[in-house]
Amino acid sequence: MGRHNVAEKTHGPAMPNEPINLRKWLPQSSTQRTGRLFTCGRPGRGTPAYGTNRIPVDDAVIDEWVGGLPLTGPLHIVSLLGRKRDSYSEFGYYPFRSCFGDEESRPSFQKWLNRQYARRFLVHEFPTIDSQGIEFGTMQRILFCVRNLLFKERTVLIVDSAGAERTARVCEQMPSKLAHVEKALIS
Repeated sequence: MGRHNVAEKTHGPAMPNEPINLRKWLPQSSTQRTGRLFTCGRPGRGTPAYGTNRIPVDDAVIDEWVGGLPLTGPLHIVSLLGRKRDSYSEFGYYPFRSCFGDEESRPSFQKWLNRQYARRFLVHEFPTIDSQGIEFGTMQRILFCVRNLLFKERTVLIVDSAGAERTARVCEQMPSKLAHVEKALIS
């Protein structure tokens, strides 16, 4: 089984499925100059022991999530992680924090990834609220970031809690009318 072939992942119900809902989005026109665009859920969301439970996600699960991501250097992570509707931080699961957080006891998402994975990732954070859509101004900033990265032929991964709602709202707003391709080969 190819480690980066989403179509071949066949885990049993008790096994992790990291990253959950990994999808590749393709422009409808093959003549456009563009990078590659993916979406998925946060680390731990595809592991039954964690899922939506509010418990810390351990490094082994985060490693599994990273191991299932597209192999590219660098991978631009556009994080939509922010808060749940009850104000619970979506960073509360991790040994890292948002770069916008006041808490200094944990490294930022970017610093933690640099330390663990030798600068393989560049994080662009746009905090949002789960299950509340995306505020217009925030959406415009996200779209500007993603469009610029794709124009520069970068590989972009948009992440929210489950890799379904907020990520899809962003991709649906792309002017290139991206077509959703499920279970895509990502290597």
